[in-house]
Amino acid sequence: MKIYGNDEILKNGYPEKTPKNERTTDADFKNILKESVENSTKNPPEIQPTTLLDPVSAIRFNPLSTQDKNITVERVENLLNLLENYRQQLENPNVTLRTLEPVMNTIAKEKDQLSAVLDSMPNEDRLKDILNQTLITASLESIKFNRGDYITS
Repeated sequence: MKIYGNDEILKNGYPEKTPKNERTTDADFKNILKESVENSTKNPPEIQPTTLLDPVSAIRFNPLSTQDKNITVERVENLLNLLENYRQQLENPNVTLRTLEPVMNTIAKEKDQLSAVLDSMPNEDRLKDILNQTLITASLESIKFNRGDYITS
């Protein structure tokens, strides 16, 4: 078997002579610049009016339905049960923080999801106050856990 060199491949990829740039005269540049300036002033771009977003459309005006309230109540009860379970595990000296971490992650996820529900509730709703207090408690416990308040020496 005969092996041929790579010369043919390299010759096709790189030309032997490099083309020289053509020099333009100052007059050519002036003419091109003048034409482009004249063309741009003849046809000004059309100005399009901006479309305004309606921020009011994002606000939820209708109050939560009975079904939505029931679901919210169930979710608040679930979060309270998680916090109670977390409290009981904190009392147990045999439970390590590593085993508490999944519970705290679940509490944090539920807290984040319920925060969106809190924003959509009307201010007059008593459930909103309960939910707000529950979310504050969950936030404080999450901060204490992540800060390391429960680490014992």
